[in-house]
Amino acid sequence: MKRSFRFSSALFLILMIAMVFMVISCKQTKVVEKPLEGVTAKTPAKTDAAQNVVTMPGPHPEASANLPEIKKQNENILIVYKHTGPGYMEAYGFDTYIFRLLTDGSGQIVGGTSYQRTAGGEKEFAQYNASVSGDTISLAASSAEQKPWSYTIKNKGNRVEVSGAHNVVVTLDKSLVFSSPDGTYKEVYSSDPSEENLPSEIRKANAILEKGSWAYPEKGKAVYNQTKPEDTENIEGFQITLWYQDKGDYRFATEGPEPLNEVYASGLAEALAGDHGLINAVMLDLMLGESSYMRPIYAFGISRKGLGK
Repeated sequence: MKRSFRFSSALFLILMIAMVFMVISCKQTKVVEKPLEGVTAKTPAKTDAAQNVVTMPGPHPEASANLPEIKKQNENILIVYKHTGPGYMEAYGFDTYIFRLLTDGSGQIVGGTSYQRTAGGEKEFAQYNASVSGDTISLAASSAEQKPWSYTIKNKGNRVEVSGAHNVVVTLDKSLVFSSPDGTYKEVYSSDPSEENLPSEIRKANAILEKGSWAYPEKGKAVYNQTKPEDTENIEGFQITLWYQDKGDYRFATEGPEPLNEVYASGLAEALAGDHGLINAVMLDLMLGESSYMRPIYAFGISRKGLGK
């Protein structure tokens, strides 16, 4: 009986061990696949729009954000001008103007339309029409939002005389100069490519009110500072940071003691560096509103004539 018991016990033990191995062999194990050497994980492909936002430096006021994206249409010049000053949106209900402007075959501006950017899309603000008769251009704006206006522009080569609600004389030699008809007030912006920093002066009578100049911290980027001569730290003045492409897009932001604007401009470089740079600068100055924040850009663009071909 003892031998039989030992045999039965041994057999039982063998059967138990066999069952344990069967359970282990049947249990599924978790397999973790390692990537092949030199292979990196794929990331979702970016859309063209996303790639543009990533690769193009500077402000993007045309981007969608929480409003419909502003896209190019059939215009020759597209300018998206966003007011970034504190309280602008709250005061006016919008903060961005869109200018869609047309040029003729020679590159001279002949008119266009401006819009306000709203949650519902682009709301028409004004229509601009330029009619030419000899050396005289009549520029008129009609709008349901504001009083219509018109200017007479006398084109005398490198001298342009503007008469209307405001009278101004604009000349171009080695500088783009905006002045009062009697010459007592002048804004002088160098457009001479031999002067790399393109200095500027704002004068009244014999006094210099402000001075400015450009610097180039890196390729395709320029920075303009303008302030009072005694304000060496530019505390009271303003600064424009411009990302530019000759015969391409301009993107720039202006800041004073507080933010002022963000601008995207397509087609502006060619309009300023072309054969009608002076007259186009004058018409833009009238359509966008006389602005000391835009005039340095006009002179910069004119100075690039012949570059980027």
